[in-house]
Amino acid sequence: MQRTRGEEQWVQACMQAALPGVEVRHHDDGSRPGMHDFDLVRDGQRFAAVEVTAAADAASIELWKLLNGGGRWIQGGLAGGWMVSLIPTSRAKRVRAELPKFLAELERTGIQQLSEVHGPTGELSDRAERLGIVSAYQSPATDFPGSIYCTISLPPEQSGGFVPDTGDAFAHWVGDWLREPQRVDNLRKLQRSGAAERHLFLLLPGFTTAPFEAFDPLIRPEGPLPEAAPQLPEEITHLWAMSTWSTGDGFHWSPEAGWNRFSKIA
Repeated sequence: MQRTRGEEQWVQACMQAALPGVEVRHHDDGSRPGMHDFDLVRDGQRFAAVEVTAAADAASIELWKLLNGGGRWIQGGLAGGWMVSLIPTSRAKRVRAELPKFLAELERTGIQQLSEVHGPTGELSDRAERLGIVSAYQSPATDFPGSIYCTISLPPEQSGGFVPDTGDAFAHWVGDWLREPQRVDNLRKLQRSGAAERHLFLLLPGFTTAPFEAFDPLIRPEGPLPEAAPQLPEEITHLWAMSTWSTGDGFHWSPEAGWNRFSKIA
């Protein structure tokens, strides 16, 4: 998934702080396709290439941006204070157009909660399903009349689960993830670099494709490092990973030193 300029600058700052005496220099200037993102330079000599990517649920992120990117959603004619959870494949334009009318109907009939075990049946239930509504709840009071807050309902394996004692779940998951067909472009960029060291830097956003047990060590304060080495494709010699959450540390693996943690630069 394509990163923003701000994310790339953040990655650069974190690597720079973690590698004293090394310059993290931009390489991809857009002059030709297939360029890796950064070079690592020591004493004026490049010794490594870096490619940045993200394990992101693109559909959920796009839906979130469409529904929440314009600031607080205030809808005239509603009492408001609604929190609505949607499936990731909900169609944002349809939700924008039809959700206010649906919530107004719930308010008219005195329904303040909608879920698998609460709320209407029949036509209203069918409308909720067509909109991709998992649940809806109206607060008894709100400081913002007419307000609608939307969130994305993640599958159970991404929203919670077993809290591991080690970070091995991440090491096992990332090895499989890096071998998926969608990663071919990242691997080719590193291979074309010709560098002896080829670093892959992985960002895990809030809406990630990683399962909870793999994601959790990267968002937990002092989250446990993996003990197992990642099974990396041959195009990658070093691995970096961090979540976009404010909590947790970054993880770095090298064949010489194994796993270490690094700090996120605010």
